[in-house]
Amino acid sequence: MKQPNNNFDFLVEYITTRVVEWIMRDQALGLEEALLLFHNSETFDKLCEKHTDLYIESPAYIYELLTEELRRGTLRGLSE
Repeated sequence: MKQPNNNFDFLVEYITTRVVEWIMRDQALGLEEALLLFHNSETFDKLCEKHTDLYIESPAYIYELLTEELRRGTLRGLSE
C-alpha cells in the first residue's frame, strides 16, 4: 500500500533539485551553499507546507518566488 505523502515528498525533492541547480548556475555557488540558501528561505518553508499547494507548481515558478524573495532581502536567517 502506498503512503499518502509519497507524491508530496517526491515533488518537493524534485523541485528542490531543480531550484538548487539553477541557484548554482545563476549565482555561481557550490552545492552546499546553494542547498543552504534554498533550505533557509521562506520559499522553501512554504514549499514544504502541504496546505500551500506550492508542491504542485513548476520548479520555474518556485525559482521565481525565491528570486523575488532574495531581491527583497527577506531571506530568513541570512539577512541582518
